[in-house]
Amino acid sequence: MRELVTSAAASSRLELAGEWLRKRGPAGRALVVGATQEAAAEVVRTAAAAAGAAFGWQRFTLGRLAAAVAAQAMSARGLSPLSPLGVEAVCARVVHQLRGRLGKLDAVAAQPGLPRALSRTIQELRLSGARPVGDLGRVLDAYEAELRQAALADRAGVFRLALEADSPLLDLPALLLDLPLRATLEERFMARLRGPVLAVAPSADAVRIARALGTTARPLAEPATTSLARVQQRLFVEGTGAMPPLGDDVLLLSAPGESRECVEIARLVRREAERGIPFDRMAVLLRAPGQYRPLLEEAFARAGIPAHFASGTQQPNPAGRAFLALLACAADGLSARRFAEYLSLGEVPQAVSGAPPDAPPSGDRWVPPDSELTARPAAEPAPVAEPGPPADLDAPVVAGALRAPWRWEQLLIDAAVIGGRQRWKRRLDGLEAQLRATLAAFAEDEARAQRMERELADLAALREFALPLLDALAALPASATWAGWIDPLTALATRALREPARVLSLLAELAPMGPVGPVSLGEVRVVLGRRLTELSVPPPGKRHGKVFIAPVAAARGLSFDSVFVPGLAEKLFPQKVMEDPLLRDAERRLLAELETSEDRIAAERLALRLAAGAARGKLVLSWPRIDLSQGRARVPSFYGLEVVRAAEGTLPGFADLARRAEQALRTRAGWPAPREAADAIDEAEHDLALLASALQDPKASKGTAAYLLAANPHLSRALRSRARRGLRRWTPADGLVQPTAAALQAMQAHQPVARSYS
Repeated sequence: MRELVTSAAASSRLELAGEWLRKRGPAGRALVVGATQEAAAEVVRTAAAAAGAAFGWQRFTLGRLAAAVAAQAMSARGLSPLSPLGVEAVCARVVHQLRGRLGKLDAVAAQPGLPRALSRTIQELRLSGARPVGDLGRVLDAYEAELRQAALADRAGVFRLALEADSPLLDLPALLLDLPLRATLEERFMARLRGPVLAVAPSADAVRIARALGTTARPLAEPATTSLARVQQRLFVEGTGAMPPLGDDVLLLSAPGESRECVEIARLVRREAERGIPFDRMAVLLRAPGQYRPLLEEAFARAGIPAHFASGTQQPNPAGRAFLALLACAADGLSARRFAEYLSLGEVPQAVSGAPPDAPPSGDRWVPPDSELTARPAAEPAPVAEPGPPADLDAPVVAGALRAPWRWEQLLIDAAVIGGRQRWKRRLDGLEAQLRATLAAFAEDEARAQRMERELADLAALREFALPLLDALAALPASATWAGWIDPLTALATRALREPARVLSLLAELAPMGPVGPVSLGEVRVVLGRRLTELSVPPPGKRHGKVFIAPVAAARGLSFDSVFVPGLAEKLFPQKVMEDPLLRDAERRLLAELETSEDRIAAERLALRLAAGAARGKLVLSWPRIDLSQGRARVPSFYGLEVVRAAEGTLPGFADLARRAEQALRTRAGWPAPREAADAIDEAEHDLALLASALQDPKASKGTAAYLLAANPHLSRALRSRARRGLRRWTPADGLVQPTAAALQAMQAHQPVARSYS
């Protein structure tokens, strides 16, 4: 029996899914296939808590289920799964092979973005079974030839094997939880399920899953008695009549900028917590995560609110940048400038003798990659320990930098090192001889001799560390297969980096591509460059007890009491819809059921529906009024108008929408603090709020800010100095000195007429 139930509210879908799971019984076997691993785990956890225990419920995402079903077939054929990074690397190899035969793509063949764009388009074509002609068809043929030659299976290859393979997993009762199907192969794979199936899906995203299961969707009958329910059910639905005005369960607000918008969200989260709503029952769903994630991280840290960033947080990756600097050093002929850049990043490994450590055996250098095409999810990363103080301050390497880090750059300049292994040695030897000659000439000048000895020690530390690494860089192959690259690169990472785990994990992700090649050093840098520059730090621990912050797509299969959706402004939500530059919509319509601009517009609308549907009790939509980076006003998204129309039945104007938002939250750009000090999220806001009230009515608030004089001695001194500048008479605060009689008498002995020098 196959059943598909749809609802606009995620809470209704989850209740139905939990009831279905509980009917399986604690020992009954079942598949739970969610849009994300978190969603599948959450519904299983909730149902198991109500049942007391559960033993046979297996959780998968769509990709992991396909990998589990196809595992035996892949093993029998000697195939290895290819990660998204591997797909990009194969595309880079194909671009290099076809250079001069790419047609219109030859003009951009040298650009690092072409392999990434090709990887997206090729994956979409293969998952849909489409075969283009012309330049793109030639690239696709070369890509598939590389996969066959290297015995690799990308996502489409894994799904094709899963369509042919047999597995007992396909016979189990299956719960499909808000599963997004975006391609023909995914539909065909879901159609292979042989056991009873219950699929729950958002009302606006049920066409493909209904076609895959060969059934008709049954919508849940739900009353639209609240503003939130009306928004969930009537977004982008025509023909709604007049309704009551917006209630407290749907809130529209605006702030002077994105940063202030995030601060106001943190303030509202604290208010919701004061009402008794746990942090883990609240979520901030983002359509532009790259723009809002760092701002939310800062705002929540200021407010002391625990947050769980589902996609991790983006941080600079000094280890990755140091590794890329070494590869650039090798590419530039052992450039001294590139080597100095590597040293400046503070990623030098701890060395007792001064030389870089030996590389461990290749088996000990392996770090597990994380890919959805592996049957089991990767283990949760261990928390990173804070580095302690260095044990020996006189060691050659201290805290990831060579001893006397302010000296090595000058030493390289003094030695006139430019590049080349022999020139490095010759110039460093020459500088040492020069320093020793200077030391011998000024042996009687104790201070200068000590300085020369320090420089000689610094030079010895630099040479002892640099020359072995330069030998390793010089030994890198000019061209080799990926297998020929991965071993020396992992050895280099363990010798040259203090924290090589991220680099090793990325290289392990490329291990299945071993037979692909030959690959040049330039191709290696293109493939690794984007992934090593920034570090995505996975969230530590579980999400419970923390506010859930994630892209809108990660909210599939999850429900929260309060949901906050920032960025409802032009080009943020909805985002600008653009055609694929490699395969235009006109060509896509002729090939297969590929994504076109109409589908992209529908996806933007679906994102708003998913965000609204994830709310159980309250939905807060916000946008910035000002684009502070460009110094211009921002236009609210027309999606805000659609929310009001869905709730009230009539379409307002932009002026009315702006008025509603300003009335809900009164802020001003020049004063980053709330009107009431009790609403402040940190001490700085509290002080500014008190000062604002004191400035508005100085007489009534006399003495309000007196606590500032005792809060911090430096602030007290600064405030008093600033106040003295307002006096009519000249004071030291104005930059003038008024010495006392005792001071004048003490200075008489230092007058030019009393002594020739002071």
